Amino acid sequence: MIKTLYYYYYLFYKKILRDNEPHLLATLVLAFSFSLLLIMIINISMAYLFSKTLGHYEMIGINVLMIFILYLTLHRTGKAKEIVKEKPMFFKNHVLSILITFLFFAATSSYLFWGSICVGNILGTR
Repeated sequence: MIKTLYYYYYLFYKKILRDNEPHLLATLVLAFSFSLLLIMIINISMAYLFSKTLGHYEMIGINVLMIFILYLTLHRTGKAKEIVKEKPMFFKNHVLSILITFLFFAATSSYLFWGSICVGNILGTR
């Protein structure tokens, strides 16, 4: 899953936006997407179980940690270039892979908008 998401993020920055550093941008956006997913899971779980939320610095720390981890695992090892050569897809379908990648990005990014409302409703502060 991570390989396919990386590959299609890479294609977006390479072919659509025509950036001169698509590997780095694909890594940053993939790390951002996964950090938002992790923050969402942790924040909603903490709200239900402990009636607490993550602070701003903890969220930023998770984001920086994810960027650091993916940078080390994809760029330092050269795995990013191997992924692009493999051209992984979901279910061997290019259109479905694009759709799943877009939906994953949209779903994780949407947490920026509805996350505080959801956690506020759980805690009873809204």
